[in-house]
Amino acid sequence: MSKLYLSGNQAIAYGLIHAGVRFITGYPGTPSSEIIPAAQDIVKSSALKAYVDWAINEKVAYEVAYGACLANIKSAVTMKQVGLNVAMDPFMNSAYVGTVAGFVVISVDDPGPHSSQTEQDSRFMAMAAKIPALDPSTVEEAYDFAKKAIELSEKYSIPVMLRSTTRVSHGRAVVEVDDVAPEDIIKPHFKSSKDWAKQLSRFAATPKQRLELHRILNKKIEKIAEQNKPKFFFSGDILILSSGVVFAYLYELIEEYGLHDKVTLSKFDMPYPLSKNIINFKEKFSRVISVEETYPVIELQLDTEGRRNGLVPREGELTPEVCEEILEKIDLIKRTKTFNVLPLKRPSLCPGCAHRIALFAVKKVFGKKTIYAGDIGCYTLALNFNVTDTVLNMGASVSFGFAFSKTFALGQKEQEVVAIIGDSTFFHSGIPPLIDAVHYRVPFLVVILDNKSVAMTGNQKTLSDEFSSSGQPVTPIVIENLVKGIGVNFVHVVDPYDFDLSVRTLKEAKNFLKKKEPAVIVFRHPCINTKEGLSANPKYNVQISKELCKGCRVCTVEFECPAIIFNEDEGKAEIDSAFCIGCGCCIHVCPTKAIALI
Repeated sequence: MSKLYLSGNQAIAYGLIHAGVRFITGYPGTPSSEIIPAAQDIVKSSALKAYVDWAINEKVAYEVAYGACLANIKSAVTMKQVGLNVAMDPFMNSAYVGTVAGFVVISVDDPGPHSSQTEQDSRFMAMAAKIPALDPSTVEEAYDFAKKAIELSEKYSIPVMLRSTTRVSHGRAVVEVDDVAPEDIIKPHFKSSKDWAKQLSRFAATPKQRLELHRILNKKIEKIAEQNKPKFFFSGDILILSSGVVFAYLYELIEEYGLHDKVTLSKFDMPYPLSKNIINFKEKFSRVISVEETYPVIELQLDTEGRRNGLVPREGELTPEVCEEILEKIDLIKRTKTFNVLPLKRPSLCPGCAHRIALFAVKKVFGKKTIYAGDIGCYTLALNFNVTDTVLNMGASVSFGFAFSKTFALGQKEQEVVAIIGDSTFFHSGIPPLIDAVHYRVPFLVVILDNKSVAMTGNQKTLSDEFSSSGQPVTPIVIENLVKGIGVNFVHVVDPYDFDLSVRTLKEAKNFLKKKEPAVIVFRHPCINTKEGLSANPKYNVQISKELCKGCRVCTVEFECPAIIFNEDEGKAEIDSAFCIGCGCCIHVCPTKAIALI
């Protein structure tokens, strides 16, 4: 055994590889994004034969990894909790069909939420699909449970979920791991068994056969629940049931407040499935309360107190401070400490980010009355300078562009609509609604902000790259070719740093929309948050003339570059040299020409 200092996501990667998993796919999304890069590093350093790389979206990732498992290779798929929504169709169906080799679904939740549209609980989705869910409390357990998930999957021929949360996945600890990954034993087979006709009724089941598969699934879940026993700590009259990182918080609080003889704390490594027959909690304890994050999964299965009677908040992260509040509500402690959290500065696009100047050009041409349908990515921050009116989920900007344009046309009202989407999000789920828009001749502009990177989640490669993230040569997918192939008749590619060309192209697009067809502009400039993008970026020396600056704040509010600050005493804008990368984009913004090259 070796001791390594790992994050929770790195620990999951080690656990998977050490369990013999040799096929891992996923789609990046905070807080899950580090699992695949970590697995790639392990595979490379150990010279293992394996496939570990990103997929175009979570549904495809799930189906590809699950298909590999059906071909007898231990497999896993990774995503964040909202990505599981995209993969729900294969997720639900794979529970019925079952597995051949071990198969783990890693879904990392974001209670809070800190970087997500929802704070949904993946354990709840597992319960809906009837898929067992493991819920690690620590980084060490993240490693152990990844291995345990494969064992459980192979024992019962069922997909198993490993549900982590932000605090576990992004936490760090010393983890004891196996010294050597098991040897490569890759023996794929499918359609080779003598009873293939019988197998076919499982892999290509008709609705009638699905009923039988559901019965088999129910039997598996019953067996797993019967063997799923909790762990107990301390010896009080009140029983608190928990799982995940919240268990660790409660354990520390019980020790800190000396509640050893007042509370019994119980931990479920696997909060679904549970059986009421394991132990009769209500006869042994005066109260039974479930404290878990984020939905009442244990509470509903064992019918305990918790969220439903108001002891546990119905929304938000259960931080140690919130757990203290819960213990106070149960009359176990009287808190004496209070915490004041200072307000945080809102996030903003990076200095020199090409998205900023592209969106400034869009607003200059289309104005404030245009409806801007936004999407998920760095450019969601366009909210800060009023170039985003809606944000729902991946790809919804193009669907909303269709909807708003069509709706106003039905009402016989003129309305300009611009959909704004990033390159990776366009690949993920922006293509189908654009096909609909072409087919139904719906006029709106689609702005694709192409920085050749999945920037917000850690600069993963996109499909337009010539090499995969594991270094393999791949076929780059060219966005403009794809868009032309769909049938869009106005497709232009512009570097947004060329502001004058950007404005001219946008005006051409605006005129083209009168033909009652969708138009597409690809604003392409490498992300300056990458080594390659920053080194290739132009560098200019810029100054702001105090004589010409009228203090209008267009540069700090409408353009919102973090490298420009406003001197309240002087009523003038100033360059902050600590942040400025010298992109020179701001010279196009100042209405009084106060910003200029030196």
